[in-house]
Formats: sequence, structure tokens, C-alpha cells
Amino acid sequence: MIKKIIFFLFLSVISLAQQVELKTIERTINANDKSYTIITSQTYNIKNNKLEVLHIDKSPEQATYKEIIQFDIKGEKELSNEKFFYDPSLKKWSKDIKKVTSYKNNKKIEEIYIAEENKWTGDTKYESEESKNSKTLTVYSYENKKWLPSSKTYTLLNKNKEDNIVELYTWNRNKQKWDLETKLVNTYDKNEKLEESVEYKKVDNWIAKYKIKYYTNTDEKQDYSNLSFENGKWIKQDRTLIEFDKLNNKKVVTIQQINNETKQLENVSRSVQTYKNDTIVQEIEYFWNKDKKEWYKHSELNFFYDENKNLIRKQAFSDEKGIQVTYKFDKNGNNIEILLEHLNSQTKLWEVHEKIEYLYDLSITKDKVLDRAYINDENETSVNLILEKNFYIYDGKKWILKENDKYLYDKK
Repeated sequence: MIKKIIFFLFLSVISLAQQVELKTIERTINANDKSYTIITSQTYNIKNNKLEVLHIDKSPEQATYKEIIQFDIKGEKELSNEKFFYDPSLKKWSKDIKKVTSYKNNKKIEEIYIAEENKWTGDTKYESEESKNSKTLTVYSYENKKWLPSSKTYTLLNKNKEDNIVELYTWNRNKQKWDLETKLVNTYDKNEKLEESVEYKKVDNWIAKYKIKYYTNTDEKQDYSNLSFENGKWIKQDRTLIEFDKLNNKKVVTIQQINNETKQLENVSRSVQTYKNDTIVQEIEYFWNKDKKEWYKHSELNFFYDENKNLIRKQAFSDEKGIQVTYKFDKNGNNIEILLEHLNSQTKLWEVHEKIEYLYDLSITKDKVLDRAYINDENETSVNLILEKNFYIYDGKKWILKENDKYLYDKK
């Protein structure tokens, strides 16, 4: 099923020199012969750099809440975020969760508070610090009205900023010191590709019990396994083989897992991806039949594109069932419709089920839009500014509108 599919067409005229800020999203939901609205709005006070997000839910759930976000003097870094929910029975706002963020040198500190009897109470604190060759994350818990150390992760980076050594610590309250619990050591080959990742644990007396080993790690082939140390030797628990056939534009992924009875690796799945101009056009997945000792086709995905490399159709087949999603674009490259169809197993014809339509403002590109609190989570494929989205279902005779979303902007 498609979840939130969109259709845009934008008609208002806006000068490209204007600043456009997303202020409100109004959603109208039609369900069970009833209609209700959900309105999300954001208001920014430039004088005190404070942003308020208000979510008014008039659905049966009545999940109404608001967030108050405080930014720094430049209006860039978030310093605090307080969330409140509205209790319709009491007709008042109650505290929910709060985050306070501060910065000191190379350290970022985030304190999380939860509400107890409508009072902020400490919950968890995170301190993250980075240098040229390391990263440290320290976690604190809140007890007896103070922050107490809980765990720490220290990561030593190599010259390519990749993890070289990762150490996990817990705080020993009795001895008031950090105890090393786990250590992960990564090694790389001469081409700077990961070669081995070995895990050591204090409970195992620092004897390695698990590791990942790459037998081949190149642009043409990857061959790696998870291994466990048993009876004095390393035993492969699985094997993943990835082969890139550049001549035929194919990528083949084969996975094997150990049989606990025979202790031998057995085939599990195989995926074959076909590319054209570096874009995937098909993926077929096979499963291994243990009885017949052969591969059988489990599923198939097909992808189709227009001359601008926009995905215009996607098909999925499995167990004699099929789903097809078709995308339509306007001349600007905006996705204006998404259509979902199911394959009728008897007639072998596609039957429409759902669609989403989008409406855009063709006079302005969406990269000119400011959405401070990121209240638009649609992630539509578009160049221009979204104005409206309509979601329909097909009842066998006609299209029924189930949801209408309107996007309102402040144009300065």
C-alpha cells in the first residue's frame, strides 16, 4: 500500500526574489463518513529567536501538542526544545519532554528531561566530543537530583576518518572509575578497505569470540563472513558474496548460513540486480530449495525511467501477486501523480486501488522555501513548491477523496 502519495500543481505567482516560509499544513481526513482536520503550524519570533510549533488534532485521537524551540543568537543552533500535550478533558497543557543543548569547545551536551507530575525531571544526558582522530560519547543518568555517569564510547579514527578502535565503557560506582567492557578492533588492507573487525569482551577474558573477516574487498567483489571462536578455531557462521559484473551490468549477492547440525554452509538466498547507465532496472531474488538442491524464483522488481532518469514505474511480483506504482511528472520535473495498482491473478490485468495527486507553484523552486521545524515530511520528488496533496482510494466505480493537505506560506 502507498502511504502518503502526492499530486502537485502550483498556480500562485511569486517573485523569485521573495522569501517564502512554510507556515501551516492543513490536513482534512475523511473516514467513516466523517471529516476532521489536523493543523500543524509554525511561528518564529525573530526578536527572541524562538520557534513555536502547534499541532491541533481534531481527529478521534485528539493528539494535540505544541513545541517551543529556542535558538541561539544567530538563529542557527537549537538550544532547547520543550514539548507539551493538550489534555481535552482537563482543558490544559501539560509538560511532556524537554531537551536542552549546550556547546563548549568541541563538546556538544544534550540533556533530556521528562515530565513527572507536570514538573521537569532529568532523564538522560549525552556528551559528545570530537577531535581530529577520535570521537567520544558519554551517557549520564539522572538520579537523586544529579547527573551520574553511565556509559562511554570512545572511537579512535584512522587517517581516513574511519573507525579503527571502538571501546565501550561502563561506570563503576564503587570504584568511581570507567571499566572497559568491550573493544572492537578494525584493520584495513593496503587499499584502505576493511579487512577484519574483531570483538573482544571483558567477560571473555579479552579472548576474541566473534569477528567479521573480508576475504576479498574490492570494487569488483566482496566476500566476507561472520565467524565465532569454537573449540580452539574460527568457524564461519555465514558467508556473503557480492559480485559486480561490469561487463553485463549486474550485481549478484549470494548469502549462505551455517547448518547447526552438519556445521556446513548452505545456500539461503541470491539476489541479481541489473543496471543500465548506472541505474537499477531489475532485481530478482531467489531462495534455495533444500530438498531439490536448486534455486527458485521468489520475487521480481522492475524499474522504468523517463528520459530525465525519473522513476516512472515500479513493479513488484511475488507468489503470483503483483503491485505496480506509476509516477507522473510535469515538464518541470515535479511528481504530480502516484498511482497504485494491483494485479488481478485471474485476468492478469492491473486494477487501480489508490492514487496521490500533487499541486505545485511553478513560479518558485522549493529550495527557496524555509521550513524551520521541518513540518513537511512528505519528501515529494519535485523542483517547485508544493501547494496541495490529495489522496484517493478507488471503490470499484469511482475515486473517493480520503485526505486533502494544503500547504500555506508566508511570502515576504
